[in-house]
Amino acid sequence: MTTYHKAVVFGGSGMIGSKVVAGLKAAGLDVLSASRRTGVNTVTGEGLAQALAGADIVVDASDVPSYDLDTLGAFFRTSGANIFAAARAAGVRHHVTLSIVGVDVVRGNPYFDAKLTQEEAVRASGVPYTIARATQFYEFLPTIASGLAKDGVARLPGAFFRPLAAGDVAAALVTIALGAARNDAVTIAGPEIATFDAWLQRFFNLTGDTRTAVTDPDATYFGGRLQANSIAPASPDFVGPTTLENWMTSPAAAIALADDRHADAAKMIDQHLSH
Repeated sequence: MTTYHKAVVFGGSGMIGSKVVAGLKAAGLDVLSASRRTGVNTVTGEGLAQALAGADIVVDASDVPSYDLDTLGAFFRTSGANIFAAARAAGVRHHVTLSIVGVDVVRGNPYFDAKLTQEEAVRASGVPYTIARATQFYEFLPTIASGLAKDGVARLPGAFFRPLAAGDVAAALVTIALGAARNDAVTIAGPEIATFDAWLQRFFNLTGDTRTAVTDPDATYFGGRLQANSIAPASPDFVGPTTLENWMTSPAAAIALADDRHADAAKMIDQHLSH
């Protein structure tokens, strides 16, 4: 039994946010999916006060509208300041931010750097919070392959990888949101841990992709240097149950494999890093 009554989900129409909205509604909460489509703009602050009025929980699963470096540098800082000003005024009891495992230790990856800025805003907000750091989603494996493979070979850092299904991330976020604020970070990861090259080769084999995956000591993760466990926690707080093979039979996999929506982001970041 929860004492929370109203939740607001930023990015509520997205891959993760839409599932969080459904999960919180199933738990009996009044849930508002907040986005520019519903008249809420976190960058300008438009509609925020009205959206958060009476809210007990905020889940921020929003993402940048563009992956150019200027936008990455400003989006989370600006939207965070606006969200937390409205959250403090509304008396929000629990703010949950979706982040990424490794943002606190991996430098040089522009997206990780931007998410760390977001985390810093959360910690300084004065609003009770939980930062939910997830490992990479199976849904982004096509993106990772597009960004790191050249001439038929994906050259990958010598590090461990522990991806999971986006649906499992959303389920964990619902559980986290309905609980007490941790005022700290928790981790969400998949059921299996293996080397980065083993995961990509497994993905290539399952999809009939003729590319190969190898470990390259000089390879970075979109500019970020990885240590062995930088992005693969050995003891996560939440473990998603879905294996890659089971995910491959799901509607989510069909969508991800048909529409590599974030390939442009990977290419854009790679182009900036190569200049």
